[in-house]
Amino acid sequence: MQWKIVTDSGASIRSVKDINEEIEFEVVSLILNIDEHTYKDNNQMDTQTLVNKMESGQQTGTACPSPESYAQTFESNQNVLCFTLSSGVSGSYNAACLGRELALEKSPDANIKIIDSRSAGAEIDLLITLAASIIKEETDFDSVVARIEKEHLSTNVNFLLESVDNLVKNGRISKIVGNMIGLLNIRLIGKRSSEGTIELAQKARGHQKAMKKLWAEIKSKGFNGGKIFINHVLNPEASQELQSMILAEFPHAEINILPSSGLCTFYAQRNGLIVGYQTK
Repeated sequence: MQWKIVTDSGASIRSVKDINEEIEFEVVSLILNIDEHTYKDNNQMDTQTLVNKMESGQQTGTACPSPESYAQTFESNQNVLCFTLSSGVSGSYNAACLGRELALEKSPDANIKIIDSRSAGAEIDLLITLAASIIKEETDFDSVVARIEKEHLSTNVNFLLESVDNLVKNGRISKIVGNMIGLLNIRLIGKRSSEGTIELAQKARGHQKAMKKLWAEIKSKGFNGGKIFINHVLNPEASQELQSMILAEFPHAEINILPSSGLCTFYAQRNGLIVGYQTK
């Protein structure tokens, strides 16, 4: 039975071979726009270069993959699971659903499930790895889908943002608020709503207070030592610091640290962290 996991580049994970070698895995790239330049979010993109261009650029934006690009990744596969960025912040989910319909026109007997992560980055990474593990144990497509949907009820995500300049350029945060955050050395700890939009959970002044509040927020949502993914934007030091905090209380936690994808870099920005974790 042939399996394939597809995701958009809102996820940072780039391989599932170490989890399940029998699964084909593919990432569908989003497009990043900075001034007059367009960049495809793939493995060729250098994070440092992207961050520098974002910080010096005047206009920034993103575009989701086309339905046709999704359809191409779905075709010729019997069982497909596709995880997308939250439909609350991106059109990628809708594009994937349209791509599914296109693929089924050619292969009507295929099993294709589109899963709205209601999230970004590390939580999608976590869902993908959970799915890969489930496929090792299950052979029935509907059973796999049911299990991953149940797992999704017990995952969450938090964000730690040091800069919001790009959010200001996109009109998602006012320029006044953005300037205040920079001048006052404020870090924002974000969370996702049940609808998959980003909300403010806490704020802190300075790095150490922010890290403590981030860890407290994660524990308050129910993390008790299971799987946890940490995405970082040019900030391995903070990732390792958070890892030490986790292991001090939960020495058997399964921690994965990954550099952020281009899309997540676009919004988490320099030194940002995205943390996805189990809550059971």
